[in-house]
Amino acid sequence: MLTKHKHWHTHAFDPFLRERADMPFVWGSNDCALFAADAILANTGTDIAEDFRGKYTTQLGALKTIREVTGGTSIADAAAYCANKHGLVEHTHPLLAKRGDLVVIDNSGTLIAGVVHLNGHDVVSVSETGLVRLPIADLNGKPNVVRAWSI
Repeated sequence: MLTKHKHWHTHAFDPFLRERADMPFVWGSNDCALFAADAILANTGTDIAEDFRGKYTTQLGALKTIREVTGGTSIADAAAYCANKHGLVEHTHPLLAKRGDLVVIDNSGTLIAGVVHLNGHDVVSVSETGLVRLPIADLNGKPNVVRAWSI
């Protein structure tokens, strides 16, 4: 398990989110996976995505890198690889995810990586126009988060 910096939520995570608020999605530098890893880096000082950085600049390249590094085919495989490599414990139920945790969320049929927002009710990830917040669960309480790891 990783250790968060003292006062991580106010001294690291909040400033990180403010800095990235309007930064658009870019494959290989500010995509959903690297955004989540960068948030964890800000909060802990550990880069969980070191095996992926600098290895792709397109969606096809990202998928190829996931396959080469993990043997898998999705962002969920990449997140699980990074989590396992760094000793992160997967939550027994995705709704147990808490602020700052690594998650994979179903965003209208597409799996994306993110981290639980400071409000504890949303996942924050990156879009073409900057950060987006997506609800952890739908209005009926069904989880949108499909996997989650404790940071």
